[in-house]
Amino acid sequence: MISTQLAIIASMPRYRALAGPTPLEEAKALSRHLGGPRILLKRDDLTAVGLGGNKVRKLEFIIGRVLAEGGDTLIVIGGYQSNLARISTAMAIRAGLKVELVLGGVPGESRDVTGNLLLSHLLGANIHYVETEPRWEFGSYVDDLAARLESAGRKVAVMPLGGATPEGIAGYVLATAELIQQCEEQGIAPSRLIVSIGSGGTYCGLVLGECNLSPSYKVTGISVSRPADYLRDATIAATAAARDVLGLSHAPTAGMLDINDAYIGDHYGALTDQAREAIQLVARLEGVLLDPVYSGKGMSGLIGLIRSGEIGPDETVVFLHTGGSPALFAYDAARLLAS
Repeated sequence: MISTQLAIIASMPRYRALAGPTPLEEAKALSRHLGGPRILLKRDDLTAVGLGGNKVRKLEFIIGRVLAEGGDTLIVIGGYQSNLARISTAMAIRAGLKVELVLGGVPGESRDVTGNLLLSHLLGANIHYVETEPRWEFGSYVDDLAARLESAGRKVAVMPLGGATPEGIAGYVLATAELIQQCEEQGIAPSRLIVSIGSGGTYCGLVLGECNLSPSYKVTGISVSRPADYLRDATIAATAAARDVLGLSHAPTAGMLDINDAYIGDHYGALTDQAREAIQLVARLEGVLLDPVYSGKGMSGLIGLIRSGEIGPDETVVFLHTGGSPALFAYDAARLLAS
């Protein structure tokens, strides 16, 4: 049945970068420390290309389409410490594409060449900086850049923020099928899948997978930047469009979505006390590195839901590790290590 549901996705152009399923590992020490539930880590930080992360699954289909349409240049939009920029650059150059990164930040935000930004430079991307207020508002810069490149003879594709296109969403519908199979092989039936939400593409793919493939779990999104109401509306629109493009039968309604915006902190990228604790706990108990922007806040949400009793000690929970650890090196060490 799953293969029938995914027939159109299976036929889409794809630039394959994943070597196989990412590990599903039990976090026994973390579970003991928190007094339950049983916690498993879906290690999408180990997707290999460009130091890994959830963007690889999206980019397989996005880059696949660019290549199928004869493109030679990919414009990627993100923040100064963008995981997408890093991984897009690594995958695109392997595929023979030129990469133009348009990176935005609020006025005064640091452009120190550390973390993801250092890696994007090392990988050879051509980088354009734009001061943005509000954040993620790039004005006409991206369209103007695309027009200039096309007038110079380049065949340009522009990737929306976060890669949250139907093609990008397809990667996490497939990841749902992968996770269902792994759970069956391990003899587990998780009640909850926890994932960080930024631009929303990963979450959209997972809730489409939930609607159409009927896993045992409900997907809970932990926002790292935007209010839950905004994300709920955006998810409804994006999943409805993706359902039609991907040939799926169902898309979620607003009442089906579980989005928590209590762990954002002051703003996107702000290291919260809860995220710092989560990063330290998972590093010291499991030897796994989280990042301050996405996975650290997502894990802080999981820990908060356990401590509040919303997730019970007898449940089984999967945490999707979206990667992003290079961003650790762009943060103040004393702040990260504070007790």
